[in-house]
Amino acid sequence: MRPRDFIFRLGSTAVVWALLGLSAVYWGLLLTEPRAPILPQAAPAVPQIQSAAIAAWLGAPTDSPAPGAPAQAGRYELRGVIAQGSAGVAVLSVDGQPARPYPVGALIEEGVMLRAVGARHAELAADRSGPVLQRLELPLPDSRLPEGMALVPAQR
Repeated sequence: MRPRDFIFRLGSTAVVWALLGLSAVYWGLLLTEPRAPILPQAAPAVPQIQSAAIAAWLGAPTDSPAPGAPAQAGRYELRGVIAQGSAGVAVLSVDGQPARPYPVGALIEEGVMLRAVGARHAELAADRSGPVLQRLELPLPDSRLPEGMALVPAQR
């Protein structure tokens, strides 16, 4: 064996043993590191509906409405609904005024409150347990195309 081969084998063996030693030290430190106990995670909290943020997102003013007369047919217009279980928010326009958000249970006017909301409706009542004074429905979306647009059949 030539001296050059001997030195090469000796050097490569030393490098391999050094890497093996560093690996053993790394894993030894990693395995002996104290660990915090694993605690069970709590269920995630259900986010609360923030009607002011929804109103800002929809572009409605956020100031509170002035009290008025009791419910009359045609005075209230439902502009949007966000229903979440028994909670929710309805975006209502009263007497043609800009729409405002009302959470379930909120007083809209004197003697009129938002009793409940559904996927496409809102119910107004005098109080939580009273009869429904008015049920407002969202209008169905307009499925017509804007003027100047047309559907073109796909080429086969």
